[in-house]
Amino acid sequence: MIDQEVLNLFAGNAAAMAEGDAPHLAAQKLPDGVERIKDLPYTGNQDGAVDTEAKTAHLLDIYKPADSPDDALLPVIVDFHGGGLYYGNKENNECRDMLLTARGFAVVNANYRLVPTVSFPSQLKDAMAVLEWVAAHGAEYGLDTSRVCVTGDSAGGALALYLCAANGSAQLAAALGVKPCAIDVRALAVTSGMFRLSGGVHATALSYYGRGYFQTPDDHVMMNPYLDLDKLVVDAGEGLPPVYMVTSVEDFIADNSYELARILHARHRDHAMKVWARGGERPLGHVFNITQAGDQEASEAREAIADIADFCKAYCA
Repeated sequence: MIDQEVLNLFAGNAAAMAEGDAPHLAAQKLPDGVERIKDLPYTGNQDGAVDTEAKTAHLLDIYKPADSPDDALLPVIVDFHGGGLYYGNKENNECRDMLLTARGFAVVNANYRLVPTVSFPSQLKDAMAVLEWVAAHGAEYGLDTSRVCVTGDSAGGALALYLCAANGSAQLAAALGVKPCAIDVRALAVTSGMFRLSGGVHATALSYYGRGYFQTPDDHVMMNPYLDLDKLVVDAGEGLPPVYMVTSVEDFIADNSYELARILHARHRDHAMKVWARGGERPLGHVFNITQAGDQEASEAREAIADIADFCKAYCA
């Protein structure tokens, strides 16, 4: 049972984040030349819930170049939005994902259930269900299921990391309560990853959030060993795909990317990281290539988006 103090924290933070996102979402210009297929259900399991969040939690969008031939199979990027695991939706990432589409990809942009309605292990099951849907139905929508990459930003980056780690290792998947799907993820690209779900320099804040992330004794038994990112990487083994991390000196959780990069280097896992210096045009803060994607003059954000596409292309050849 989550106490009211923590519920109030989630609600207050979510309201503040929505207020902060509203101006750039209202001002953004979505790119032309992209076909949007909106609100496809990726699972029939809504856990019996009837509220608005539950009705939308298991929906995804597909974005494709409007001029792609009907019989073309496009490489795929599957995206999980950020928001601390308790806020956000696919529409927050729509513009950025459409810009990735313009670089030759089909993008699958997915919602998932949010804390405190569910805890993190249930969110991981949602993420795996998205991959399973792509494996089962992707070809119907022109998706090349042999060339799939995954991306996420902030807490969506943590979800993407755990998803890719579990999908590449049957033993780790069993420990995390999921089953790997038939998709072999080629690459993982994360912006401003909130990889740490406990401890670290933000340990005090995470001690509160963790009461929503891990709500039951079973959650703790399952997840506690793998809150150690080194153990997660080791147990994922060679099944962990190449990882690309984007952060900046103005990103308040840049330390998370530095830490994961150190672990990946020590464990000889394929990875790259770009740390942007202080912005020349405007601040390059947390998830800047998401929040500035709709600004046509934000050239640094556009370059960061191009870098993500290029990394994924390198592993989808």
